[in-house]
Amino acid sequence: MGKALGIVALIFGIIGMIISLVIMVPMWGWGFSALAFFPYFPNIVAIICGSIGIKKDDSPGLAIAGLILGSIGFIIAVMGTFIGLARW
Repeated sequence: MGKALGIVALIFGIIGMIISLVIMVPMWGWGFSALAFFPYFPNIVAIICGSIGIKKDDSPGLAIAGLILGSIGFIIAVMGTFIGLARW
């Protein structure tokens, strides 16, 4: 299948990590808002594509990197949501 899913996972992992750090970390001081659920989507796409890409791609390196970035971004988003809800 090539490297398509690995590339998609890596791109969404990078986007999800950046969005999680840019939106969620400052939000810890602001409290809860509607933007709290926005970082979940690219991170979930990265996790799904990375998981499938590890099994189906020819070289799973990019898929593993995307899966790791998506997982870390998802954890940051969850932490930010709970901290924002606690301060709200």
